[in-house]
Amino acid sequence: MERQDFGVPPTMQLHAGAMHGPTPASIPGGQVITTQGLAALIQGRQAPHVVFDVLGQRETLPGAVPAPWLAQPGSFDDQVQGQARALLRQQTQGRNDVALVFYCLSRECWMSYNAALRAINAGYTNVLWYRGGIEAWKAAGLPTQTGRQQDASQPGTSPPPGDAGPRGFVAVQPVARTPAGGGDRQRPAGQLRIGQSRFFSFALPPGWRVGEDGQFALTLLAPDGQAMTLMLGNAGVAPNYPPTRFAYEKLSAMQPQNLRIGQQRPARPAAGFQQAVEFEISYQARGIPYRGLAKVSVAPAYDSQTMALTAAISAEDQWPSYASWLPASAEQISANNGAAFGMRGIMQQNLQNSAAFGEAQRQYRDWSQKNWQGVTDQRNESQDRRNFAVRENLGGVQTFANPFGSPPVEMPMTYKHYWADRNGGYVGTNDPGADPNVGSTGEWRRMDRTGR
Repeated sequence: MERQDFGVPPTMQLHAGAMHGPTPASIPGGQVITTQGLAALIQGRQAPHVVFDVLGQRETLPGAVPAPWLAQPGSFDDQVQGQARALLRQQTQGRNDVALVFYCLSRECWMSYNAALRAINAGYTNVLWYRGGIEAWKAAGLPTQTGRQQDASQPGTSPPPGDAGPRGFVAVQPVARTPAGGGDRQRPAGQLRIGQSRFFSFALPPGWRVGEDGQFALTLLAPDGQAMTLMLGNAGVAPNYPPTRFAYEKLSAMQPQNLRIGQQRPARPAAGFQQAVEFEISYQARGIPYRGLAKVSVAPAYDSQTMALTAAISAEDQWPSYASWLPASAEQISANNGAAFGMRGIMQQNLQNSAAFGEAQRQYRDWSQKNWQGVTDQRNESQDRRNFAVRENLGGVQTFANPFGSPPVEMPMTYKHYWADRNGGYVGTNDPGADPNVGSTGEWRRMDRTGR
């Protein structure tokens, strides 16, 4: 399964979003090495090679050089890249043909991908990305080693990010705010495939597939099943029916937990509709948090209206990578048949039959009535709170309280746990039990996630 293709296109750009998520099946300028190939390389001890651990945990592959700071996003002309060149030059003794192997957790971890890109950009011609990571290595029953090791750093200079902090931790710089719209999220390379079913037309991203395809709904699914776009609707809806309530009822059909709908705002309606509103949504399903953007388009009729919900949704940790392009892809879904949503039949009904249609929907709506006030309250949260959520979800950052009383700090998604000292230093780790005060003369305090 370490070669599983998620349909994520390879890129030469450093990944700046959530580090946990599906990765490409290949890497430009380098090669993907499998568990079998890496085991042969290590055990053969003939071809010169260096294995870099970019995960930063206690357990590593045998002989791996710890260098999790190589995974940091940024650019190929930043300070990290200069220090990466120095480290690689030291480890290879100046030989560009030495095989450089980079690994992290699994095929759903971008950290080693970033590190491999930095090596490729530094001019190394034999870069091997171990996409399966330590999970694939352990699944094959191969040995590992345990024990804290000092991160590799550039000799003769100040330590790079990832080595300035206590042992086992990675020094991290807070995320600088960028102007709105200044993100660097890119849609998958390749052409959107224009498809058409009996009732809908749509644009299918590379690697995606059609899920449900019926008269009242169409869903398009990502290769890993953790993202989707959809359109679903009904004709014969009562006039002036609240769009957010319509969205709540339709999304509730997926049986989510803790479904939340944000404040509505005007939006461009779907093709064939006259008006629309959109709002941010979030929920949990099977223990996984999801986020997305939903829109309800309305087409008024004589005594009723047709309402259609379009939405772009992904697992929360993947949303930063989808936010800039997936909603636009969802907008390409449109009804191409007069019978979609039951519109043709509704237009042929008289007012009495339309009322009967509404009654047929009553039982489905009633069960959610008791929860509606709670949804309304959640929707009326403050503007500051909404802006905070947008910044975190679309900006690929996480906000932490500063334990020394300074303003909250936005940190990258690279690590789950952060600590701060009095001098404005920050270190990160994925080990919940690690303590930077052990063996350190400084005072480090844990940073807690915060909201606004």
